[in-house]
Amino acid sequence: MSYFTFRESDHSYWLDSRRLDGVTETLAGAGMIDARFFTEESRMRGQYVHLATEMVDKGSLDWDALDPVLLPYCEAYQSFIEDCRPEILLSEKPLYHATHLYAGTPDRVVKMNDRIVIVDVKTGALNPANWLQVAAYRELVHVNEDISATQGAILCLQDDGKYRLKTCNLKDMKRDYQTFLAALVVARWKKEAA
Repeated sequence: MSYFTFRESDHSYWLDSRRLDGVTETLAGAGMIDARFFTEESRMRGQYVHLATEMVDKGSLDWDALDPVLLPYCEAYQSFIEDCRPEILLSEKPLYHATHLYAGTPDRVVKMNDRIVIVDVKTGALNPANWLQVAAYRELVHVNEDISATQGAILCLQDDGKYRLKTCNLKDMKRDYQTFLAALVVARWKKEAA
């Protein structure tokens, strides 16, 4: 039996001694994400916002102790929770695909408006490849948790305390998953050719 692990220290996924391709790593490796505009500061902010929003879900966030930089993003997330009232089915759980040998950590899987929705939380600019990420997460959730999402969403948390929620349908996610698999092949080819 294979043993799957996620290493928080370097955000890597492993199946026994084999390092698996991460979803975001795959999209970057295929040239579909332009990382020139990402800074260490924005990466850390995103990481902390993810942790803080998970605490919001659990009711354990100490709002008074929250870094002022993170506050508007958490307020935006709280507004999303109050407005949409999602039932959280899965949160920040590392998963892998045994057939395609990639892995990722879907931000949230929720039930909202009688639909199962894959929600990816963002604090920066959107990129068309974000939809491929949502599609890859949908498949991970389906094969590991037997949950079939019929909608995808990108939840954009903004530094003014507001949020934007953009959605896609099942047909789009199925199409985008095929593009993700192509990106996986390209990223692996580029890695081997280097």
